[in-house]
Amino acid sequence: MQQHPDRPRTYKTEGVVLRHSSSGEADRVLAIYTIDYGTIHVVGRGLRRAKSRLTGHLEPLSHVALQLMRGKGIDIVTGADTLHGHASLRNSLEGIARGLVCCEMVEAFAPEEHPNPELYKLLLDTLAQLNEGEGDRLLWHFAFHVLRVTGYMPELQQCVVCSNAVQPDEHLFSPGLGGVVCLNCAKDGDPAGPHERAGAPLLPLSLNALKVMRYFRDNPYEAVQSLNVDGDLAGELQRVLGGYIHYLLEREVRSSTFLAGLSRLLPTGP
Repeated sequence: MQQHPDRPRTYKTEGVVLRHSSSGEADRVLAIYTIDYGTIHVVGRGLRRAKSRLTGHLEPLSHVALQLMRGKGIDIVTGADTLHGHASLRNSLEGIARGLVCCEMVEAFAPEEHPNPELYKLLLDTLAQLNEGEGDRLLWHFAFHVLRVTGYMPELQQCVVCSNAVQPDEHLFSPGLGGVVCLNCAKDGDPAGPHERAGAPLLPLSLNALKVMRYFRDNPYEAVQSLNVDGDLAGELQRVLGGYIHYLLEREVRSSTFLAGLSRLLPTGP
């Protein structure tokens, strides 16, 4: 952990608790995405004790106001007040899982100690909407905009190989190349068929899925809330977007795996 001599000995900020882990007999180390400092790691003394007055304020998904003190190697939480606990979100296992997807994506894509006010607002707005009952469509929108505000948005307008504008047709998507590949370039890259380009796997991408991806990218959630995304199209979006995120992170987002497993156990609605 790094010292921060530029900060006063005691300071305040606000943030979202992304996760925590046990430390020693009673402490917890917290990852918190803050408005002023980006992701920080701090220690909460005695948080695992039943009588700790701070425990209830520092659970994952909580939006909190913090008082901190510089410590030797890692700063210490000295006070916390809940600004929004997202109680409805916490009452559902599926809601918790969706919230943790958001927290894990922020921690994965946001450089530590690097504030990003747009990403911070995106996280707060998304948690609030999840708390109101929004589901997977919001997660896709959130994922696209995390990629946008952190500089990882895939290319959806032109072929990443030949740079020609994408025509209304079926296409392929290359996680490794970072965007859409036209069929001509896909065939040129692999004599056996359009499955790979320069060693990078290619994923089928329908015209409808490409349009939806662009719409998610270009619009606020209120504009895409009523967008009709059926089962096949939803599966395609999950496969393409998930494949791209997996490539960027070189691992699956753990909470997404939990959410996918949980969805298979829940009853299907009418």
